[in-house]
Amino acid sequence: MKGCPKSIVLFCFLLSNLFLFSQNEHLVIGRTTGKLLLKNNVSVRTFGFTNSLSGQVTLPGSEIRAKVGDTVRVDFWSISQGNPVSLFCKEIDFVQWDKNNKVMKKKEAIHHMEHGFYSFRAEKPGTYLYYSPENYPFNLQAGMFGLIIIEPKEKDPLAPESLREILWCSNELDTKWHTDAIMGTEYDSRNKPIVLPPYQPNYFLINGKVASETNGLQSLDRKNEAVLLRLVNSGLYLHEIVFPPNAKLKLRFGSETALTESANGCTVALHAGESMEILVSLENVGDTERLIYHFTDPISKKKVYETAIAVFN
Repeated sequence: MKGCPKSIVLFCFLLSNLFLFSQNEHLVIGRTTGKLLLKNNVSVRTFGFTNSLSGQVTLPGSEIRAKVGDTVRVDFWSISQGNPVSLFCKEIDFVQWDKNNKVMKKKEAIHHMEHGFYSFRAEKPGTYLYYSPENYPFNLQAGMFGLIIIEPKEKDPLAPESLREILWCSNELDTKWHTDAIMGTEYDSRNKPIVLPPYQPNYFLINGKVASETNGLQSLDRKNEAVLLRLVNSGLYLHEIVFPPNAKLKLRFGSETALTESANGCTVALHAGESMEILVSLENVGDTERLIYHFTDPISKKKVYETAIAVFN
């Protein structure tokens, strides 16, 4: 770059570094103002994670993507009007930093209108649930959760080029936990637990919508193409998915014990907070086949809700 002014060289250097590393830097905003539209135009108040002040709360919230080997940095801005909140993931060790870029020996929740800084090393491919652990399980059930997706460093040479990816993040919702009286609890610096009624969910959701309204896995004209299905249980119940007998499932990430086979088909069982990735081959599945989604109370072992979802769109 002979003859180029130093200012232009410096600008190009900074721009190239921003391009290289920006995908590993994320802004997550924790908020206590959001609405979720349920069946028959019923709406409830929710909490949530967004990546902008104007962003609408969705379930799940802000997604963080990385590749194995990346160092991921998260600026968590709490605009929560209620108790302090923080970020947590069971499978990933978050390091918390102070505003002077020093590692904090003791992790702390983030108060209203303050920033918390986190980092982690992306070590293992997979799909992970992260959430606000304060007042567990209230903040989680209220909607303060999102996903971390870590891709392999190198693309699998055996994977199809046009592999379709689908996310089913399922949870239950108890509307009695979403009243203004509960969700509007005033700020308490001591993070005093919120008093809640017994958990009796009356809505069962996939990706923030009533489970029965979920679209199928694949279109009929592409039934010979495999699907990468990411399954996440962000609820408190046991979630089970029964696939038709002729569907072939290959585990890509998750516990092998979560998959069981029988004459009625393969069943995937996810306990609270668990997730998995599976390659699903549907070429031998009948055009009108359905899979069954169960939500089971882990204490009473009672199957509380069941819905059938068409395999093909």
